[in-house]
Parts: sequence; structure tokens; C-alpha cells
Amino acid sequence: MLRLQETRQSEETEASRREPLGSKRRAAQELKELEKRVLGGEEEFTKALTTAKSKRQKKKSAAALNAATRKPVWEDGDDDTAKFEKLTGTPKWAKIDTEKPADDDSDLEDLAASTGTHLVASSSLAPSYLQLKRCPDGNSDSPNTGKLSSVRFHRSAQILMTASTDRSVRLFQVDGKNNKSLQNIFLDNFPVMSAEFNPCQDEIVMGSKHRSFYVYDMMAGKVVFVPKIKGLEEKNMSRLQVTPDGKLIVFLGQNGNIHLLSAKSKEWIHTLHMNGGVSDVTFSSDGSTMFATGDDGRIYVYDLTTRQCVHNFFDDGCVHGTSISLCKGYLACGSNTGVVNVYDREACLTSSSPRPLKAVMNLTTSCTAALFSPSAEILALASNLTEKAVKLVHVPSFSVFANFPEMNDTKIRIPWTMDFSPNTGYFAIGNQKGHALLYRVKHYGNY
Repeated sequence: MLRLQETRQSEETEASRREPLGSKRRAAQELKELEKRVLGGEEEFTKALTTAKSKRQKKKSAAALNAATRKPVWEDGDDDTAKFEKLTGTPKWAKIDTEKPADDDSDLEDLAASTGTHLVASSSLAPSYLQLKRCPDGNSDSPNTGKLSSVRFHRSAQILMTASTDRSVRLFQVDGKNNKSLQNIFLDNFPVMSAEFNPCQDEIVMGSKHRSFYVYDMMAGKVVFVPKIKGLEEKNMSRLQVTPDGKLIVFLGQNGNIHLLSAKSKEWIHTLHMNGGVSDVTFSSDGSTMFATGDDGRIYVYDLTTRQCVHNFFDDGCVHGTSISLCKGYLACGSNTGVVNVYDREACLTSSSPRPLKAVMNLTTSCTAALFSPSAEILALASNLTEKAVKLVHVPSFSVFANFPEMNDTKIRIPWTMDFSPNTGYFAIGNQKGHALLYRVKHYGNY
């Protein structure tokens, strides 16, 4: 049986050896034809590979070109380049935005669009109702912890300054939404009792209950200490103002003394005198004339060019003057009784006892602050002797806006200081809790 199997295997082996060579060639040829049908032949296959490689190279080149020239759909304005851009001249954040603020509600515009010509914005301020929008506090990004002695808007930059008895002066970029903190200045043992911008030198003058004072250079970011002024025997320099032309720093001293210092050199120039104590002063827009009120119920008019008292007159019914403010054609004089007399400016310069155009009697306590808006259409009055004692008066009708302050606006508390922005677009109140309340006056289009 074993031999039979071996015989069969040897026969098969011999048969395979005898298989003709032509059959192998036919098999190889059939395989080549199959490859040609599937792949198209060696030449066509090589050509296809070359074409595919060329297409891939073209796609890579196009992608690289697009990556180099492609622009993003949006650009981030707060990138590192913008943050560390070298400042030359006025910083970008210090430029007034002359466009209408983005925080304005659009409901009035929608209403105007839907009512056609029946609702048209007036060029003059209406006397009955003042459209105000309460904004986040001006110093909410960096709150003060003490009473605010001064809140001031910069005259040419969209900046709000707060000065406080917590020994700090803070700067904020006003936008009505975030009011971003720009700078915090802390002074050791120097509770700031008053602070004013110098509109011509980009600096802040700060006074306290000391014989010296400080000046902050806004562009250099440097605080300069000014020691006691030689020749002045004042015990403190806590009450100060800067003339609108930026040439003089005016300190209100004791016994009716008004000290004039050079804003540039910080040197004492002259001292003016008035009967009784001086309570407040105000200036003409060009800084050439100063009006002063005080204990004897008279208003004194000074020519700051000649440094002479050129006129004085009685404030009608006033025993003790407490505040004073001047605008284009009007002079407002507040008294300790809360009565505020509003005069025609020209009549005050020619008469010794002019008759007031209006006696505003809406305050029940002493009027400690009076301020005309730059537009001369609003007169703000306040008393720091009672809560919520703030009134806004329409000019020239001299009617009080009944909708301010609102009944539920309890955050005003005790108003110590207030200010309008250069175009009356914003109104700020500083209280004894360190809050700088900020209001948007919607009648006016910008800062």
C-alpha cells in the first residue's frame, strides 16, 4: 500500500516536470492583461501617480497663500499691540467720543420711527420733564471708602475724577456701562478735601487741611508735593478752584482772603480781600472775572487781570451767602436759608441792588452747592444738610424738574459734590458714602 502511494506521487511530480513551458507564459500574460484592465497599464499608472502628486502640491501652495493673506472675520481691539502702543500726545482713551453713546436706550428711536412726524426731537430742553437714565456708579470699578469731596469731569477727555477723604483720587473712563478704572492715587496723611482739573495743563490740584498741597501730572503719572507757600499764613489749603483759562489756582482762606497762585509755577501772586468770610467763588468762561459770596450777604466782583474789586452788590434777602455759580447770561446765588436767587448777569455788573429774575425756594436747608450746566439750560442745586436734597432747575423758565430725584432713588443719600460733563450728556453726584452716582441726560447727544 505504501509503495502504491509513493508510485502515484512520483508520477505526479514527473507530470509536472513534463508540463510545457508555454502554459506558464500564458498565465503570466493573462495576469498582465488583468492588471492593464484594472490599472490601465504601467505608463498610464505612472502618469496618474504623477498627476495626483502635482495636484497635491498645488493644493498645499494655495493653502499657504490663503493663510498668508487671509483676514479674520473679527478683530480683537484689546490685543497686546493696542495695550502696549506707545502714547504720543493725547491718549486714545482721553479723546471725547462725539458720537451718541451706545448705552442710550433705543426705545425712543423706535417710537420715533413708528410715529412718523408726530414725534420730533426738540433743539431746546423741555421745562416739564427731564429724561434721565441711571447708570452704574461712576466709581463702581474702584469704589471710594470715604466721603466724596469732589467729582469732576475732564473738560476735553471722557474722564471722571473722584476725590475722597479716604486719601485717594481716582480716575475713570466714562462710558455709562463699565466706567473702567484708569488710575488710583493715594496720598499718605492727606485726606483730600477738594480737587480740580487744570484744563490747560493736564494736571489735578489737590487740597487738604494742610498748609501744603499736591499736584498730579496726568501725562507723566507723577505726584508733585508743593510745600507751604511763603508769605501765606493760612492753616489749611482745603478749599481751592482753578480758573477756566488754567492760569490761576485760587485758594479760599480765612477772614475773607482769596489767594491767587500761578498754576504754572505754583507761586503766590496776590491776595484779594472781601468783608466777612468767603464761602464760594465762580468765574467767567474766559477766567478774567471772579464773583465771590460770603458772610455779609454781598456779592463781590473782581477783575483778575488788574486784581481789583470792580463792583459789589446786595444779594436780595440774603444774610449769609453759601454758594454761587455763573453761566453765559445768569448768576445764581445760594444762601443759608436755602433760597437761591437767579440774576441777569449784566444787571449784576451795573446795579448795587439788582432784582432777581427768580427766587428758587425748593431747598429747605442751606444751599451748599449751585452749578449751571455747560449748556446753560440746567441749574443744579444741593444741600449737604439733609438726604436727597438735590434739585434740577430748567433755565430760562426756572421751573424745577418734578421727576428728579425719583421717589425710589434712595442711593443719593447726602449730596456733597456734583458736576456736569462738558456737553451736559452726564450728571454726577458724590455722596458721603463714597458713591459717585452717574446719570445720563438723554436730551444731549454726547459726553
